[in-house]
This record gives sequence, C-alpha cells and structure tokens, in this order.
Amino acid sequence: MSLIYHAKKNYDRFPRWMLSAAGMLYYQIPAEKRYGKTFEDTLRFLADTEFMSRDEMDRLINERFRYIVHYAGKHVPYYKNKFAEYGVDIRTIQDIRDIVRLPLIDKEELRQHQQEMISDEYDPSKLMYITTSGSTGKPVGFYQKQSILMTEWAYVMHIWSRAGCKPDSSRLVLRGKQLPPQRQDNNWFYDPLRRELNCDVMNMTEENMEKYCSAIEKYRPQFIHGYMSAITMLAKYIATRNGGLRHQFSGILAISENVIPEQKTYVERALGARVFSFYGHSERLVIAGECEKSSSYHVEPTYGYCELLDENRKQAKAGEITATGFLNEAMPLIRYRTGDLAEWDSSESCSCGRNHRRLISVFGRWSQDMLVTIGGAYVSLAAINIHSDEFDHLVRYKFVQDEPGVVDLQIVPGKSYCPQDGEQIKRLLEDKVNHTIRFNIKQKGNLEVMKNGKYKIIEQKIPLTFGRKDGRGGVTYSITLIHAGYLKKEVSAA
Repeated sequence: MSLIYHAKKNYDRFPRWMLSAAGMLYYQIPAEKRYGKTFEDTLRFLADTEFMSRDEMDRLINERFRYIVHYAGKHVPYYKNKFAEYGVDIRTIQDIRDIVRLPLIDKEELRQHQQEMISDEYDPSKLMYITTSGSTGKPVGFYQKQSILMTEWAYVMHIWSRAGCKPDSSRLVLRGKQLPPQRQDNNWFYDPLRRELNCDVMNMTEENMEKYCSAIEKYRPQFIHGYMSAITMLAKYIATRNGGLRHQFSGILAISENVIPEQKTYVERALGARVFSFYGHSERLVIAGECEKSSSYHVEPTYGYCELLDENRKQAKAGEITATGFLNEAMPLIRYRTGDLAEWDSSESCSCGRNHRRLISVFGRWSQDMLVTIGGAYVSLAAINIHSDEFDHLVRYKFVQDEPGVVDLQIVPGKSYCPQDGEQIKRLLEDKVNHTIRFNIKQKGNLEVMKNGKYKIIEQKIPLTFGRKDGRGGVTYSITLIHAGYLKKEVSAA
C-alpha cells in the first residue's frame, strides 16, 4: 500500500506544522515507496507499452478483453445469466472483434442488478462503493477494488506527463474539493504534502480571487488542475487584474467538465499556457487525454475498450461512448452505455508516434448539453462554437431553456461589458443556429455552481429523449454527423 493511502483517513486532522515538516521529507522518499508498488508497476508498464506497434497493441487488447469477458462469465451471476439469455458461449469469445456479440448494459440495468454484478470471488464489504455525481438526476453506484485508485493515478500521471507534469509537480487545484474548516485561509489552503494549492470554487468572488492570486504568487504552482468553468473565471479575473499575474504556469490540466473551444482559446491566450483536455468517468472504463502534438484524445488501450455506437447500435464514426473496462474484475462492466457522445479522429495517425485510437469532439452527457430548435432538432453546444471578443467581457454565462426555439442566456457581466456586447452576442448566436432559436439576454448578479463544484452551462428543462423503445426494452436514437464538427440529435417520440 502507498503512504498516501495509509494517511488518507486521518489526513485532514494532522496539524499544519506536521504537514509542512512531512512535506519536506516526503519527496525525499523514492516514488515506489510514496505511491506503492501498484502505482510504480503500472507506470512502468505504460512506459514500456506506450509506443507499441499496432499489431502488438491489438494482441494486448485482445488478451485483456478475453480475460475480462471469460472472468465475468465464470464469476459474475449477472453475466452468467445475461450471456445465457443472449446465447453467448464465452469459450467462443476470442478477440475484440467478438465484442459485437455481447449484450449492452446501461445505468438503469446497473441500478436494478447491482448486487448480481459483483464477482463471487470478492466480498462487497471490502470493496469501495462509488457513486456518480447524479447530474442527470439519478445517481448510480458501483463497487471497485481498492487497488484501482493507484492504478488509475498511474494512468492519469502517464497522460499528464505529455504536458510535462510529474508525480511531484505542484498544482493549483480548482475543483469541487471541500476545504476542511481548520485548513481554510481565506477560502484557500496550501497542502505541502500533496504540493497542492486548493482554492474554493464555490465562492469565486473578486475578493476571493484576489486572495487566490496572491497565494499563487506565493506558492508558484506549476500546473492548474481543475474544472474548466472555474479556470475560465480565474483567467478572466487575472486579465483585468492590475499587473496581471506575476507567475507563469507550465500547463493547464482540465478535467470533469466539457471543454468548450472558446473557453480553451481564451484561457490559453489569457494565461499563456496550453490547456490539455482529459476524458474519464467514475466507472473507470475509458480514459483518454490529449498528447503533446495534437488536441485529439488518445484512448489508453490497456485501461478499457471504447466503442462509438450509432442509433442502430452499430459501431460507427460518431455516436455514444460504450465502454468495456479492463481494470475491475470485482464488478466488471462490459459494453456499458455512458451517455456521452464522441467522434473518432479520421486521420490515419498522430505525429506523436503513439498507435492509440483517438477521439475528437468529445461531449458530455448528451441530455445536458443540447439546445432544442423551434423545429425540434437537438443542437450540441459545441455546434455553436463562438469565437467572439464579446464573450470575453462576461464573467460567466448559462443557457436556460424550457421552450423549444427559445433560450434565455443568463450572463454575469464583467467590468468591460456594455449593452452593445449583449446585442452582438445575440446576433452571433442566432446566426449560428440559422435563427431556429431566439436568444434572450438576461443579466444576473451571480450564477451558482452545483454542490460538487462543477458548473452546468446548459440548464435544460425540456425532457429530452433518446427516442422510441425497442423490442428488448432498450432505446434508439438518431445521430447525424455535421461536417462543421458537431453532432445533432433529432427528436423522436418515446
């Protein structure tokens, strides 16, 4: 076990002087002792396999896929029954091409059959129980091995290494991490053991952000790690701050929220550092990140297998991310529908030299990131893709819709905002959607984040549906690829 894992339960109770002293000694300890054997072995494995040939990588994927399917068929009651129902003989499942013969599962099925999906070789009381944030209104829970924490941390650090980030790099953390009351210094706290400057994203007032900037200049973290909405707010404050920020970040590691192109462009310009986007989820089935040479998401092949399924549940160039995890045999999830949308990169290879499959245009939960036109078409927020100086004059904005074809754009104006900016934003948005949506600009004093610190840029009050039910209790939906680089969904009756 890692030292971090042993200290975690009582970590927040340690006095500050103890953390400061421990921080000085901690990074003198070799990494394999600090993070444990699981972390070190995984990191070494990833380094050894990173630039494998496609044939070698395919063999490795086949091995991991075959293992998890055979294991599930032998040790997981749910899959024993499900495979029998679909007439699947696991002895005939030999490589990844056979994945299309396996049934799909979704969150509702996971809720209904949770206990049946645990391996008979594991005691649930000794597993971690994880729940999603429930941003769609229905949280879902699942069990994972304890060791998966350090395994995933190795994958994360492997991906971040492309940005120059190392396990001992210092970070400014802007995410929904609750600060212990005894550790708060003006809504921020510096953790010398983790080398993290943690700032409260729930209360990003100008007064607090000035304190954050002073703390940044004092501790000089190398990277920003957090939600893009919070990073954008801080960047906008820095852009208007007298003297700017007297510190240069090495990179920006964006997590957990969709990265909107105009946010990325603005933040990179304002902070003078590249944003590296990252895709992952609590179920720990697919993990992907940008490389140093491109902005496409390189899917880590040994972490899990990613499919994109169209409205006919066929593998396609664009569609819903459907994932099979390779790391958690305690509760395997095979062909699990995530609800996220993405598109495969059509270019043959990446100049970085990695033979990974690559995603572009990764969207979050489709039902949260769509606007509805007057004609009933679904338009992804990424479709709008506004690059306009007028948006730079806003502190924060949100799209709120409860009627097809009409959207309220709630804005928190910045110091440089003027009424003409609002008029120009309205014209730009309506032109982008060919006037199929009318946008009403409404000024607000503040727009709150959710309880977990994330920010919901679309508040969609219209019930959206994947489409009609199929004969086996599933759903179908229509996805059309638009060459401008976004996905559109067509409404159909449930």
